[in-house]
Amino acid sequence: MTTTIAEKLLIKSNSTVWLNEPSRLPLLTPMPEGVRETGVLATAGTAVLFVEDAAGAREQLAEHRADLGKPGAFWIAYQKDGAPALDLSPIVADYDMRACDQVVIDERWSALRCEVTQPG
Repeated sequence: MTTTIAEKLLIKSNSTVWLNEPSRLPLLTPMPEGVRETGVLATAGTAVLFVEDAAGAREQLAEHRADLGKPGAFWIAYQKDGAPALDLSPIVADYDMRACDQVVIDERWSALRCEVTQPG
């Protein structure tokens, strides 16, 4: 059985998903049964932040800084074929996060899972 993009992004049945750009939801479908969209990042089981470039990544991370560690899984989706190549690791480090997994969404987009680093 093929694993769906939603499953690769750790979106579980009967959970909530948040996207900073809800119009991109079709890239992640089909969804597991009972998944609902939420407009509040802090209440999401899984969050997917779509960014076009480094400046956009920084802007979105700064805007949502207080809630970055609240979803069970936090992903940053970025264009694979961007020029110049987007290195998200140092950007997320500025927000006390680290990259821990990567998933290909389609021929254009990949997603990097990030988690908040623990102090000390």
